[in-house]
Amino acid sequence: MHTPTFIRQVLLASTLALACCGSSVAAGFPSEPMKLVVPYAAGASTDTLARMVGQSVAEDLKQPVIVENRAGAGGTIASDYVKRQKPDGYTWMLTTDGMLSVNPSIYKTLNYDSLKDFSPLSIAVAAPLVLAVTQNSPFKSMEDLIAYAKSHPNELSYGSAGVGSSQHMAGELMKDMAGVEITHVPYRGGAPAMADLLGGHIDLMFVQSASAKDLADQGKLRLLGIGSLARSPALPDVRTFDEIGLKGYDSDTWYGFNMPANADPAVVRTLNAAIVKALQGHRQELERQGYAVIASTPQEMQESVEKNLVKWRDLAKKAGIYQMQ
Repeated sequence: MHTPTFIRQVLLASTLALACCGSSVAAGFPSEPMKLVVPYAAGASTDTLARMVGQSVAEDLKQPVIVENRAGAGGTIASDYVKRQKPDGYTWMLTTDGMLSVNPSIYKTLNYDSLKDFSPLSIAVAAPLVLAVTQNSPFKSMEDLIAYAKSHPNELSYGSAGVGSSQHMAGELMKDMAGVEITHVPYRGGAPAMADLLGGHIDLMFVQSASAKDLADQGKLRLLGIGSLARSPALPDVRTFDEIGLKGYDSDTWYGFNMPANADPAVVRTLNAAIVKALQGHRQELERQGYAVIASTPQEMQESVEKNLVKWRDLAKKAGIYQMQ
């Protein structure tokens, strides 16, 4: 006869056995090659970032990291794939603030839940956006542009890489905080948008800081403000929007890494430590490319997603931004 005491002993023994088993699995991690899923095409700057980190993690953890590109649909294809993999650390992915915080705000239906389907690993880098006009633009400062936009609603236009892109959200945030109406012109990518800016077909555009610096150095662009809360070391003379008067403005987008939900905390710690080490080792190179190295903890990444989900959702509702998918 099984007494209650005996049953409790069996349950306790089973719990301890499972705990020991989990610890031994985590202690041996990784014991085989890992897969790093990238939601963009090979050759993109984000792909380069992922491969740089993946190579360093492989060297640190003594196991290969195989990069697999699953591009398309704003990162939703890659996210849907990764969420369905085992949370054992052998599949993780490059992700973005846009995929985790913006997509849930603009897609009517989404095949993943940012907070429930993933275990955060680390925010890797932030990519500041700079508001740029051409060198022959009549606007010499952000104050000039805002004053003109207020007295000429919807006369100015700004381009972006598409609806829901980081450039689009940065523009809508600027419009909302400055109280101006500027027409959004979405393109199929940042390159055609930049071509139209340089060709005089649109008036302004938010540009990633590295590209903005290169084009400004070539005498093609004038940089009126940076969307970070602090000035960029690469562009020390470009004022923040906060300095200009849009208090608290922050349109930085970030790139990071996560893995399927319910991961073993020991595996998360191992991957986080290796990713952070990789980022610190490549800090100078990444900063030359215009990134700000963050190298966060998993908890800091979780908190950023939670905060930005509210921020971008509220902005998307106010601006009427949505995708039908």
